[in-house]
Amino acid sequence: MLVTLASNVARDEKLGTARTPLRLAEHLGKVGVDVSVVFAEDLPRGPRGRGDMLTAPFRMAAMLARAARTADVVDIAGFDAWAYVRFARRWRAGQATVARSNGLWDQALAANAPRPDGAGGAARARALLSDLYQKNVLRRWERASIVEADVALFLSRSDAGEVVRRGWKGEESVAAVNPGVDEFFSSPAPLGERRDVAFVGTFFHRKGSDVVARAMSSVLRARPHLGLSIFGAGVPEAAIVAAFDADVRGRVTVVEPLSASQLARRLATFAVFVFPTRYEGFGIVVTEAMRAGLGVVTTPTGAGADVVRDGENGLLVPIGSVEAVEAAVLRLVDDPALRVRLATRAMADVADLTWTRAAHEVRKVYERALARAASRRRS
Repeated sequence: MLVTLASNVARDEKLGTARTPLRLAEHLGKVGVDVSVVFAEDLPRGPRGRGDMLTAPFRMAAMLARAARTADVVDIAGFDAWAYVRFARRWRAGQATVARSNGLWDQALAANAPRPDGAGGAARARALLSDLYQKNVLRRWERASIVEADVALFLSRSDAGEVVRRGWKGEESVAAVNPGVDEFFSSPAPLGERRDVAFVGTFFHRKGSDVVARAMSSVLRARPHLGLSIFGAGVPEAAIVAAFDADVRGRVTVVEPLSASQLARRLATFAVFVFPTRYEGFGIVVTEAMRAGLGVVTTPTGAGADVVRDGENGLLVPIGSVEAVEAAVLRLVDDPALRVRLATRAMADVADLTWTRAAHEVRKVYERALARAASRRRS
């Protein structure tokens, strides 16, 4: 089977959106799938700024028209699939197409911070244009990509179910495959001797940055021996530290983006992982923290819904609840036996979430897409 795996993101394994196709390509090769990959750097050059995104589906289609000529399956991430799918239906009728979602765009938009009141006229105009662009361009492209592909592939069961509920796809043409976890996240560091709290991810509203700042300000004040480290924030350090109360800022450490293996080594010393995200297509950092032996506090979205079981292998908190996050973190800090029990179960539960398992499941999705393409061609 020949597969072209395409993503309009930088080829940078520090990014979860890039790490998934990179790992899949490697492990699909081990299960008999011949994979070529396309990343943003491989696409024809586009205009700068917003024009880059507006032309992305067409540049992706142009690239794949050349690069995927002999592919049996073309798997395209995000809302860039629809232009190539239409091309393939006309000129490559036997080729199967898969729309791979890293998360539903409108769900992510709904989890963003509300716009501040009292903005000036220019700011309001920019906000209006952005809303029109998001709703009438990107969301329509995402829907078209999912609807028109032979199979839509999601990272979580909740997103796959949501697409079926909306009527975009039938159950027979959607699939959910949780990403794998790199084996090097498994840590030999004794669970009982660990301390401190970690957050991993871009430090903005959708990831629960405001909740982290408020909840952890209280936790750090109440437990003077604790520290908090924020990894891969993607935001200037000064802005992050300023979000916390002044009396605890000295115990907040912002760490520059790390490779996956570097992150694994750093996480091995932490006791608690706090991640009160408002929405995730999956959130690979959750399962990575579980594999690394941290007591996880997160919300029931993405990996939190698919993998975390409250009170068994982690703690789930309501979205947006500062009080619940504070209470959950303190519960794990003050009860090491509970934290170790949850972490031990979490490590065992995610041990089967390997990239080899993901590759086998994705191969089955490709086989289903090929069957649907063959049926479509016969009809």
